[in-house]
Amino acid sequence: MSEIFDSLQTRFKTPTGCIKVGEEVYFHLEIPKKEAPYEVRIIFEEFFSDKAFSEEMTRIREDNDRIIFETEGNFGEKNIYRYFFSFKSYGRTKFIKKKAGSFEGQIQESPEGFAWQLTIYDEITTNPNMQEGVMYQIFPDRFARYGSVENPPADRIYRVWEGNPFWKEKLIGQDFFGGNLQGVIHKLRYLKELGVTALYLNPIWIARSNHRYDPADYKKVDPLLGTEADFKELIKRAHKLGMIVVIDTVLNHTGADSIYFNKYNSYPVIGAFNSTESKYFGWYYFSEHPEKYESWWGFTEHPKINQEASSFQEYMFGNGGVIDYWYSLGIDGLRLDVPDELPNFTLNCIYNCSKRNKENAVIISEVWEDASNKANYGHRMEYLLGHETTSVMNYPVKDAILAYIRYGDFWGAHLKETLETVFLENYPREIAWSLMNFLSSHDTVRAITKLVGPEAQENDREWQNKHDTLSREEYILGRERLMISYLILYFLPGIPSIYYGDEVGLCGQKDPFNRKPYPWNRRDKKLLKFFKALGKFRHIERDFFRKADFEVSYIDEEICILERSHAKRQLFLVVNRSDHMVDIVKHNDHPERTKILFTTDKHNECKTYLNPHQGMILELF
Repeated sequence: MSEIFDSLQTRFKTPTGCIKVGEEVYFHLEIPKKEAPYEVRIIFEEFFSDKAFSEEMTRIREDNDRIIFETEGNFGEKNIYRYFFSFKSYGRTKFIKKKAGSFEGQIQESPEGFAWQLTIYDEITTNPNMQEGVMYQIFPDRFARYGSVENPPADRIYRVWEGNPFWKEKLIGQDFFGGNLQGVIHKLRYLKELGVTALYLNPIWIARSNHRYDPADYKKVDPLLGTEADFKELIKRAHKLGMIVVIDTVLNHTGADSIYFNKYNSYPVIGAFNSTESKYFGWYYFSEHPEKYESWWGFTEHPKINQEASSFQEYMFGNGGVIDYWYSLGIDGLRLDVPDELPNFTLNCIYNCSKRNKENAVIISEVWEDASNKANYGHRMEYLLGHETTSVMNYPVKDAILAYIRYGDFWGAHLKETLETVFLENYPREIAWSLMNFLSSHDTVRAITKLVGPEAQENDREWQNKHDTLSREEYILGRERLMISYLILYFLPGIPSIYYGDEVGLCGQKDPFNRKPYPWNRRDKKLLKFFKALGKFRHIERDFFRKADFEVSYIDEEICILERSHAKRQLFLVVNRSDHMVDIVKHNDHPERTKILFTTDKHNECKTYLNPHQGMILELF
């Protein structure tokens, strides 16, 4: 513990972490007496602005070698600040700044360096399911199919249920394997066996591509997936099994082949591309109609939407609009695609519209960095301040876990800092305890490949295709690493999310290799058994995980120990990522009081389970 200041310790800051608007916050400094400190101040700087202010701290007392200073106050508006301390010492100004890689303070003469973050937010209503269950992400075209579709569109490429998706440039996104909503319905019992309590579906509306991130009609289910009735049946059956349903939402752009743009005259409507008189013309940014228009990252098949267009806002957020429509079908929330590219007022509209439909609506934002202090296109995002989201995709923790388990070394310190930053310092507890924690997704290399396969980095798709398959030896090692990675994930606050197929060993480099059909005839039974055991454990301990505090007990290049505690009960996760046995007694103050609560195998095999890669959960009593 720092002897000067540590933002994670209640001795120095109460409460630790974020604070709500109007909540009292208390700061405590202990400066060495040899510094002869006076004029001690705490300095606040607003993120992404030049605004700053300071408060003088009160000298409280002194002991043999320390002088104690304190201050307290509250903030009347939501905001994000950096803060640090300054004081005078023998006529010179000194500063107390945050040590790199920790939350402790150090005295220095330079004003340069790291500051702490203080997030002030409005209270957030979240869905309890996101704090206690298990999520399962489904890429609809690739998970499961059941029955047949009447009159499928003739202009699509249909594939048998095997093999890699097309990966050559002109064909990417154009092949369909036929997964559908009835397929999901008929696999709900399977998902229940995994402990799943939340379904996240990638886009299901009609679109030209297999990924459907190019909406053609926001209010129509893609007929290849089924009907509106099928979707309502899926939601009804999922709800009966205790599952909530979250769907992907793309509001930054539409498809060029859509009823709104209609570039290819596929629809009997006048789209923005067809005429400047179209009712949708104001939705888009044309520099020279019709061929020159602004699109998402230069992809002309994704024309960008003008969020300020009043007709678009009414269509999306008005009574009976798109958001209301999907909630009327029974959904429990939305996952927001590329929200960084949306203005705050659009995110506010999505939030408010969702909450008027369902008080505990789930709103998950796709944010690849620290979501608490993100800025984009010259404006500060406000994801975590109380009116934009209830959860985000936890990319920072995903990256930190995978790097640590694969490489060890200094990645242990990085994992510790990342876990403490996200769960204890920068994110409001309501959101931190509702985060979508994942290791794979439709946008990333699959976890088992990331843990053991050749690193894709900036290599092209031809290279990825050649390096997409793991050898037998690589797979066995990758499976062991995947198990302990998911063990960490299931222990964290928030909801662990399985990307379809991870639970049976599906591998894959980047898109589209990470979007293979689910291998129903080639499943790794050992891995599946492991995931079912984790799901059962998560279910048994659901009340505990929803309420339990979190602490990083110890991490080095070999071993990771995490703690959850509530009402005098403590659970410890112990993971050994090294290639040899590790003695954990030196990291446990009371080894004689340790018993095994849960392992992924028989209790008496815990010491050798996954040898040399081990994971176990312990209870201290």
